[in-house]
Amino acid sequence: MKGQGKKITIVVFILLGIAASIGFYLYNKGPVNIKNANAIKINANELYNDFITDSASAQKKYTGKVLSVNAKVSSSTVNQNGEQLILLNTALQSAFINCTFEEKDVKIIAGEQVTIKGLCSGIGQGDIDLGIAGDVYLSRCYLLKNTP
Repeated sequence: MKGQGKKITIVVFILLGIAASIGFYLYNKGPVNIKNANAIKINANELYNDFITDSASAQKKYTGKVLSVNAKVSSSTVNQNGEQLILLNTALQSAFINCTFEEKDVKIIAGEQVTIKGLCSGIGQGDIDLGIAGDVYLSRCYLLKNTP
């Protein structure tokens, strides 16, 4: 009995050591490198449609994932934090893919066809009473391709 109890104690300590090592690694891993990460390729219409037809499924499929979104630019502005903000058109006239850039001074103008890579954080709340649709948000974005 004494030998078996000793073996169990050793196994428990080994498992605790493995769990602590994994926890330490995950804690210190840092944020995803968006620029070099593999991305789910999708166009803006399809992405937005997925969120409005089955929000729960789209949240599981896209939220927290790196996406590469292709669409035509609706507008390009700078937000209050000095970050470049690009709105990509969707099939719904008042709904956009809202892209906040990590880089400064990205040269994008309205009407261009672009491919933007960013981290999806889901769909925002619109206001049905006012006829305002929620936008799908991408953060830490990078421009992959633009064509006039």
